[in-house]
Amino acid sequence: MNTTRLALVRHGRTDWNRRGLLQGSTDVPLDEVGREQARGAARLLDLLDPTGWDTVVSSPLSRAYDTGRIVAAHLCIGMSGTIPDLAERTYGDAEGSTREDAEARWPGGNFPGLEPLGAVATRGVRALDVAAAMHPGCRIVVVSHGALIRAVLDRLSPEPAPRIVNGAVSELEWSGRWVVRSVNRTAPPDPDARAGRVSSAAR
Repeated sequence: MNTTRLALVRHGRTDWNRRGLLQGSTDVPLDEVGREQARGAARLLDLLDPTGWDTVVSSPLSRAYDTGRIVAAHLCIGMSGTIPDLAERTYGDAEGSTREDAEARWPGGNFPGLEPLGAVATRGVRALDVAAAMHPGCRIVVVSHGALIRAVLDRLSPEPAPRIVNGAVSELEWSGRWVVRSVNRTAPPDPDARAGRVSSAAR
């Protein structure tokens, strides 16, 4: 059986990330820092597999989709679409609030409309299965969201996953079952940015 390699990438930063607001299903765009984090993720993917990646799929939410477009352009590969199950966990009535304000309003974190974490993990793993079935034996970049990625990693690995940072890459392989190879890797500094130059991928 051919091994399918998958890089699970959290989208870049948004203004709501910067302000510490729960986003969930709310469609919030990347900010400029987020776009640079997407370029950083692409640089890291180059380092992780210099032989190249085959395709990018993403959540349908724009912060993930636009991260995917930036990564695909840098890697000179195509995007093969979106998978609805890759969307972020829904936080219901708490979306747009800080977690502290939401928990003060709804003690115990029982926000109206909150999606159960087990359901998030189930659909997240299902989305990875769909991506692997669509592109067997390929190297796939999958762009999603922090809560979903963490739930998936917790489901697939005996080790508890850390908080997933914006632009981080986690590596998985499929050869009959999912195996987690690395978690939450982040990009090295951009040498062009340090030198005051703009890289071709950023233009």
